[in-house]
Amino acid sequence: MSVVVTISFPVADVAKAIEGLHSNSTFFEETSASTKGAGVVSHRFVAGKGELIVIDEWDTAEHFQSFFAANPKIGDVMGSIGMNGAPTITIYDSIDGPGTF
Repeated sequence: MSVVVTISFPVADVAKAIEGLHSNSTFFEETSASTKGAGVVSHRFVAGKGELIVIDEWDTAEHFQSFFAANPKIGDVMGSIGMNGAPTITIYDSIDGPGTF
């Protein structure tokens, strides 16, 4: 079964961080395109109070970890848009439960 990965990036100003995502759209589009052959199933950003969160589904935790380790520029770009602390990465195992789709 696949894994769900959340990455919480603490930011000082969510609105400015979202603007920064759009300002770096070429980087994020190229990075997303490269993940398609690396095991990503889905990818999205969401915003909360004081944080941007990435929610990914990957075929395996190892594929995510390899991709993230090989792309240090992700941290650089996130730092440039206002990340003000280390990201928190959590990996969840998918389970086949009633009502799952």
